[in-house]
Amino acid sequence: MTSGRGYGGGHARSRVRGLGHGWRHGWRVLRTSWRLSLKAAAAYRGNMVIGTGVTLIWLVFAIAPVLAAGRYLGEGDGWTQSRLLFLQAVWYWMDAVMWVFLTNNVGQLQQDVRKGQVDWKLLLPTDSLTFVTLGGLNVTDVPKFLIALGLGAWAVAAGAFPGSAWTVVLFLVCLLAASVILWAVGVFATYKVLTLFDFDGRFLVNSVHNLARVPVGLYGVVLRVVLSSVLPVILITTVPSTVFFGWSRWWVTPVAVTVAAALVVALRVAWRRETRQYVGLQN
Repeated sequence: MTSGRGYGGGHARSRVRGLGHGWRHGWRVLRTSWRLSLKAAAAYRGNMVIGTGVTLIWLVFAIAPVLAAGRYLGEGDGWTQSRLLFLQAVWYWMDAVMWVFLTNNVGQLQQDVRKGQVDWKLLLPTDSLTFVTLGGLNVTDVPKFLIALGLGAWAVAAGAFPGSAWTVVLFLVCLLAASVILWAVGVFATYKVLTLFDFDGRFLVNSVHNLARVPVGLYGVVLRVVLSSVLPVILITTVPSTVFFGWSRWWVTPVAVTVAAALVVALRVAWRRETRQYVGLQN
């Protein structure tokens, strides 16, 4: 591991402490990184085609058990077959968020830490949390977003109608908040690898994601409480879907946005503390 003094004078810790203020610069860095990823994917279109085909096959196996079980529910808790299909579309959107943004970057962070190659990323003149956890774009799985949209359109055509035009707007806000929440949970589950090299909590984000395939209201009482309070499972798919249908109270959307914002703030604080303790930046 390299010392913080080896980067042209000064202390690496102080440099890392100064990151996080250039939002515009950080966005430009992300945009450039994503553009390069898309150009690379365009040069190797075969990977995209194969990835899309595999994704479609996997989608069938992923949602089939839930839809099959839905036939035996009747209209339990109001979850008709078409509404369950819409929830699967939201769940698949979250799956796209996880594979396009989270899994690739988190996996790269773990490799970089173990190889001693994360130092330069933490010392770049941009926000290190954003660059490290969002800088890489797994383009192969980008079609998942389009498949999720198609699945949602199919559900609406089958009868999963929105409550009103206003609930559609609130749904979009909740969907964005849910995407941020899943990303934050994923980073929280792995960022400790900076100081604990063998740490790997990805099972947590996988658990949250998989539990969200079923509406939280259909779980037992104990699990329902856990998934509504201890783990943010209810906010991933159930809340956006019920908001879309017009089932939720007016305050549900502000709560989802507040939780997302609070997680981001807490994550930034935790990330800043963790990078200061990273052994590659010690004097």
